[in-house]
Amino acid sequence: MKNISIFLILFTLSSFVAVCLPKHDQNKKAVQELNIRGNLPNFFGKALRGDSIKVAYLGGSITAQNGWRVFSLEGFKLHFPKAVFTEINAAIGGTGSNFGVFRLNDHVLKFNPDLVFVEFAVNDDGVSTEKIIRSMEGIVRQIWQFNPGTDICFVYTIKETFLETEQNGKLPASAVTMEKVADKYHIPTINFGFEVTKMVDRKQLIFKGAAKELNGVKVFSPDGVHPYQETGHHIYQTVLERSFDVMAAGKFRKRIKHILSKPIAPDYFSNTKMVDIPDVQLSKNWEVFHIKDQPLFAGFGKYLEKFGKASQSGETLISV
Repeated sequence: MKNISIFLILFTLSSFVAVCLPKHDQNKKAVQELNIRGNLPNFFGKALRGDSIKVAYLGGSITAQNGWRVFSLEGFKLHFPKAVFTEINAAIGGTGSNFGVFRLNDHVLKFNPDLVFVEFAVNDDGVSTEKIIRSMEGIVRQIWQFNPGTDICFVYTIKETFLETEQNGKLPASAVTMEKVADKYHIPTINFGFEVTKMVDRKQLIFKGAAKELNGVKVFSPDGVHPYQETGHHIYQTVLERSFDVMAAGKFRKRIKHILSKPIAPDYFSNTKMVDIPDVQLSKNWEVFHIKDQPLFAGFGKYLEKFGKASQSGETLISV
């Protein structure tokens, strides 16, 4: 029998174990805007040939906004007019990589993407290194087990509590951990926060404010997390375009297959799936709600109809 990890709506039914990592100060990872590593050879090869390309965006609410995700797809169409681009929007607000790895198959892989952006640094803030590694490595390995020709790019967005760390020339802890996965698998990473921080330091940008402009200076975000479309998201897009211009300077002669070596975490999420509430047998004290009747869960509406809540400990569910 296959060892399958199941994510039931919002409940992860597994325990976490420690990951063996090199001992070092996580804050020694210096901030930089772009780390090319293995580049995106298959994406650029197809784009330059004018092929059909599916771009997936796996992330949280910042990616779910009509911001950098939308702008980037429009930018690809302009830069590669012969290619045909299709978007796979797999962004759900308030979710991190631990949920992302469980919904990866249903929301991303079944559409067979050519490029997958992964954006979870903000929502993984405060999550342990071990848990982030287990989830992010699971995302990478499952993508390449499904299709070794799919390219992956990590993007790091910024929030107010990350600002001081980046001003000190360091990456926030969640991004430091993701860099370990990126280093291991030669995945390019783009740090949107690098430019934002420089602009704040130069007094060219106010990080948070109730208006999009204050005393002639643009404001990045109304809440310290979600960028204004007209300001913060345009900065994100500028960084993305600049990074892609640098990466596009490479030579892309033939399609490559990404190789999977020994994992960092022996217990990375390797075989995960989602099971819907109607497909399990619940003990008597579970309550089942319709997503449409619960505003808090509105972001899940396009994926789920119902979710369950256990009213006390000891409740059970059995897959049928």
